Amino acid sequence: MSASNYEQPYIDNIVVGYHNDKVIVKQDDGALFFCEIPENLIMPGETMAPRDLTSISVLPADEQEEIRIKYADS
Repeated sequence: MSASNYEQPYIDNIVVGYHNDKVIVKQDDGALFFCEIPENLIMPGETMAPRDLTSISVLPADEQEEIRIKYADS
């Protein structure tokens, strides 16, 4: 089995908090994503696989703005 068959750590997908039952993830470039996961399953500071994330751009505009205000500088 080659090394390419192993998953690489997702150091740039950092959980920064929660908003309306969604975990909020920030990438190194500042992009914000979410995933609907119960709060007790993952803690801020942990990393997540990119395949589990959805851009906040699919959320209603007011919810996107709330998330940006709360987590853009995290």
